Amino acid sequence: MSDDKIEKFFCNRCSGITNHFVRGEYNRDESFADESIRTYDRLLIVECCGCENLALVKMTATTEDLFYYEDPDTKETMAELIWDKVIYPPVTYRAPPTWFEDVPDPTLRQISEEIYKSLQTESNYLATFGSRTLIDRLILLTVGDKGNFVAGLNALQDEGKISQHERDILQPVIQAGHAAAHRGWAPTREQLTTILDTVEGLIRRLLVLPKLAEELEGAVPGRDGVVAAQPNQRTLTMKDKIESAPDELKEIYDELVTKLNDLGDDVTVHPQKHYIAFRRNRNFASVQIYNQIKVVRVYLNIDPDGVEIDAKNMRDVRQIGHFGTGDLEITITSKRDIEIISELIQSSYANS
Repeated sequence: MSDDKIEKFFCNRCSGITNHFVRGEYNRDESFADESIRTYDRLLIVECCGCENLALVKMTATTEDLFYYEDPDTKETMAELIWDKVIYPPVTYRAPPTWFEDVPDPTLRQISEEIYKSLQTESNYLATFGSRTLIDRLILLTVGDKGNFVAGLNALQDEGKISQHERDILQPVIQAGHAAAHRGWAPTREQLTTILDTVEGLIRRLLVLPKLAEELEGAVPGRDGVVAAQPNQRTLTMKDKIESAPDELKEIYDELVTKLNDLGDDVTVHPQKHYIAFRRNRNFASVQIYNQIKVVRVYLNIDPDGVEIDAKNMRDVRQIGHFGTGDLEITITSKRDIEIISELIQSSYANS
């Protein structure tokens, strides 16, 4: 039986207030104003009794801020300190959705990460601004730059990306962003939950699911293909797909990998869920393989404006969501294609 004290604190892993063992404690108090005011500090190391998550808690209180109550037995007026609690890591009232790692745009992920950090400090203004920015970025990635926000929304509806019903649902979220920016209004936690539920749902439907469907198409074998995974197996990663690729496509991939690795001794390889990253000081090539359609795609760290785009196998993807990093997408179907883009690969390496 542990002799540690047990107190209640918020647990990030359990997502609620739970019993915690106090594993370590430091106390300090000071007097001010001729000792008429006294402050108290408690610094605690706590461990959740359920999940064993560790946290650091700083508690502060002052004799100027007391809670008075009547003792039910003696009827005397009693006073208790009101403690202000700060927990590190900060309290996470809303965690990113499980599908968030599948968002095919680094900028969108970065904006969202900053929103979740602002929620930990109860910065509701920032979270509301950020939600509006997410919609701006989503419009750019799905229908392109239309000049202004209203034109972008109109394009979403005109191109069938959202229905009138979805636009009606989205309207209060947009108005919340306007109110936060121009009228000093900040939503409550419950209202902010509604805002984020709406925006995240739209991101998942317009951006995440189409890319995952494209990944699925590349993983499903054709009539003459080899089944790469059996039912109930884990989701295939890009590494799995490379290992199960048809021999001819695997040879193309291996040729590309050799070309990338031979650029210098400072090249490192970093397998990710949806792509394989090749890095120098930063990523200079992100590679994907599609077994069903028998192509390899590479995203290079090159400004598309400085390249003569071959529409047959190149795309400017600055305004198109995709996995990995790089603004120029190149589709490779043969070893000869690798030689043709050799100078572009070298340039991307040099830029990184």
